[in-house]
Amino acid sequence: MQHRIGAVAVVLALAAPLPAAAPAGEQAPAFTVQLYGGGAVDSRSLAGRVVILNFWASWCAPCKRELTELDAVLAHHGSARVAVFAIDAGTRTEPRLLDRQAAAMRVPVATGITEPYRPRGGAVPTTFVIDPRGRIVTVQAGAFRPGEIARLVDTLLGVSPASDR
Repeated sequence: MQHRIGAVAVVLALAAPLPAAAPAGEQAPAFTVQLYGGGAVDSRSLAGRVVILNFWASWCAPCKRELTELDAVLAHHGSARVAVFAIDAGTRTEPRLLDRQAAAMRVPVATGITEPYRPRGGAVPTTFVIDPRGRIVTVQAGAFRPGEIARLVDTLLGVSPASDR
């Protein structure tokens, strides 16, 4: 019984609303993403796209599943309509692990992002979704259900859901 109560407490803690960079529907604060391997991307250069900021960790199995799905979303819609960043939430992830992740997908791996974007409650994955008008749509602490993020992006872009997902 004690394990059951603990599990319920964890589920409730993850389900509790967590503060976002801005409330859903509000303009997303500007940011700069520091890319692994050098370079940076300023949010102003992403205007008109759905932007997904996904905090992940190399040890996190749900993160890896979600990154695979995000990579498929990026491949399906293209970088002209969707920008996705896999932001390493690890404190000191080994470069070989970052190299492996960067080589395995189209989604650019990032090593940092400016405030106020951070994993919510320490949860990985944590995903921020910003619509093409620059408004925060959702902040998800914990993994999306399979197919959920693809459907959300399709909706934000006003396209029919892909039948091959």
